[in-house]
Amino acid sequence: MVLDGEEGLEVVGEAADIETALHRTRELRPQVVVLDLNMPGTPTLSAMDRFTALAPMSAVVVLTMEADPAMARAAFSAGAKAYVLKEGAEAELIDAVRAAAAGRTYLDPGLGARMALAAPRTDTDLPIGSLFAGHRIEALAGQGGMGVVHRATDVALERPVALKLIAPAQGRDPVFRSRFERECRLAAALDHPNVVTVFHAGEEGGRLFVTMRYIEGTDLRSLLRGQGRLDPRRAVSLLAQIAGALDEAHGLGLIHRDVKPANILIRSRRDEERAFLTDFGVSTHRASNSQLTGTGLAIGTPDYMAPEQAQGKGVDGRSDVYALYHAITGDLPFDHESDLENLWGQVHEPVPDLRTVRPDRPGPLIEAVTAALVKDPDDRPSSAGEFARAAAAALLC
Repeated sequence: MVLDGEEGLEVVGEAADIETALHRTRELRPQVVVLDLNMPGTPTLSAMDRFTALAPMSAVVVLTMEADPAMARAAFSAGAKAYVLKEGAEAELIDAVRAAAAGRTYLDPGLGARMALAAPRTDTDLPIGSLFAGHRIEALAGQGGMGVVHRATDVALERPVALKLIAPAQGRDPVFRSRFERECRLAAALDHPNVVTVFHAGEEGGRLFVTMRYIEGTDLRSLLRGQGRLDPRRAVSLLAQIAGALDEAHGLGLIHRDVKPANILIRSRRDEERAFLTDFGVSTHRASNSQLTGTGLAIGTPDYMAPEQAQGKGVDGRSDVYALYHAITGDLPFDHESDLENLWGQVHEPVPDLRTVRPDRPGPLIEAVTAALVKDPDDRPSSAGEFARAAAAALLC
């Protein structure tokens, strides 16, 4: 292999297919994983989130014959740090591996030029390498109904950031703009080790954006998809950290309203996991004007939405507590075919008996989780911290 013998680089293992590569990655935890886009077994792009979950600190370099710009964009969207064409790849592969090891993004130079010409432009499309509001765009990190999140670099400070670009339709709504400005100020006021720091919010070229601390790692959704349900002690440890973040926010009157696995980021360092709560994009303030919060509308994600939130009623910190059960069980209490059915379940259906759904969980822990799923918020734990402490105490029973 061309990497053998390169100064500062050591090839620690090889694999002939994706499943073996996953096994070796879990076993060796290399700094960089080089994957052929057409390896036998599970499609490489489909398996990317499993690599991220198994070894969040391992950067993935994609090596391929595929020169289609759309495929390169898909690879970066899936989590690749670098994309290299096999044709004339020796120098490029070495550069890509070194860049990925240093936390940077690398794109085959020739393909990068073609991507700039061929990329379909939309109001939310920021090509890799372009500049936006003083930030260099490195990769697409995620996408949702509120907009897209890019991994970017603050050019002046050379600081990695997560840059969220708000969807144009949202940005043109005057009510949304007012709430966006208000909630960004509130989120920026949060000072807690388990809250993703907000650096700046503004408007560039008619587009609203916000920059936040970039967390190198994975999220709880990817962990659950890659590893299944978490060990109870690990789950409770992560829960305690997020509960602390929520209590801090609730103390300032800020309700998240979209606590879900994708909004819980996980960073691993020296075998220690640290959880971060992010995306206060649909949050509200307890004392906010109803015109800015959409009274009568169910705002959030149906799978994790408290009954009072699903009905468009007033919410408080106990509504966020309702959504925390998933971190413990890895299951959804209502997993129907449509969002409407899930909303109906949250409001009207009895919660499934978690002792039969998760018989491997300790009984006291199941009781603690069930307490958070009570329909009436008055009967739930009064705070996220209280819920986390009850779950921790249940492990000792």
